[in-house]
Amino acid sequence: MFAATQLPPTLKVAVLESNDRVGKKLLATGNGKCNLTNLDMNIVHYNKPNIVEDYLDRFDAHDTIAAFERMGLITKVIDKRVYPYSECASTVLDVLRRSMGRCGVHVLTGHFVNFIENFNDTFSVSGVLKHDDRPNEAFKYKCDYVVLATGSPATFGRDSGSLFTAFGHTEREMLPSLVPIRTDREPIKGLQGVRVKAGVRIGYRYEVGEVLFKDFGVSGIAVFNMSAELARGRAKVGDVMSIDFMPEYSKAEVEDILRRRDNGCSVGELLMGTFHSKVQERIIAAANCSPDDRATGRIGALSSAIKSFKLTIEGLGDPSLAQVMSGGLNPREFDDGLMSLKAKNAYAIGEALDIDGDCGGYNLQWAWSSAKAAATSIAKNAV
Repeated sequence: MFAATQLPPTLKVAVLESNDRVGKKLLATGNGKCNLTNLDMNIVHYNKPNIVEDYLDRFDAHDTIAAFERMGLITKVIDKRVYPYSECASTVLDVLRRSMGRCGVHVLTGHFVNFIENFNDTFSVSGVLKHDDRPNEAFKYKCDYVVLATGSPATFGRDSGSLFTAFGHTEREMLPSLVPIRTDREPIKGLQGVRVKAGVRIGYRYEVGEVLFKDFGVSGIAVFNMSAELARGRAKVGDVMSIDFMPEYSKAEVEDILRRRDNGCSVGELLMGTFHSKVQERIIAAANCSPDDRATGRIGALSSAIKSFKLTIEGLGDPSLAQVMSGGLNPREFDDGLMSLKAKNAYAIGEALDIDGDCGGYNLQWAWSSAKAAATSIAKNAV
């Protein structure tokens, strides 16, 4: 949708949408608030920072804000994250749809594309037109340019990379990213629904944020960003994730706090008033203690359990729970305008390419930046 609004009005543009209406996935972004971008647009938040950098230099967060404001959207900033002023994703979709209308873009819903053929610099795009009340029909359109802006299987989408692998492109398998992580259940028994602010570590990566315990593992923003380590192949099933329940303090400081609280009390009394009662139970179990044990002599083990509560990774959550997928078409097989090096005038943008970012507006910014790059290239070539 954004790419369509950035193309010259002299071009005849059509958006083929497989769903019954456009923007369904956009409505789900940012828990329905649509985190458009982030003023801290650092390339370290992406899986391929060296590739992303050039596109962000050409169209950054401030350009995104300005572009949407020209469409009529008012924005606000919360902790460097940029949202629509309404904090409602539907307002973003509204201005995109209105802008497409003003640009004369033809929006064709219920169009499921299953094949793109390139012959003599002309594309033939074919598929199935889905009807609720009558049998499906075949369709075919001819065009001079085609842009693959199909997203990924995250939430309720699908991987459409095969439309371009038919041209000879290679694709890395799409894996859920920004998704809960499945872990061994015993250490988190009884914690379902408990939320804490904690540090999370997998390998060399460490992040502080909300952790939400589930019956199958852990979720929350900090865990979502950690899931990218698995999706990008930097961590694997069987590795250990550690949770730091007191990230503001070092292990030595935690030990000191506990020693000062120790007045001959039990382990349960020592931790009371510091943690959620269910979290307290799990910390005590991880330290191989009993709530009735005397705290003296147990402080070292308790401090270790508080600062490094270990969980064994069993896998990533289901794609239906993922905000994005990591994987897709190899971006090195496209030029700096994101035109295919294997099929002239065929473009791929957004999640269709093997580029993904952390939680916080980074994936949508890549969508806007890549869309702008493709639209600029098409405008130049169409002259």
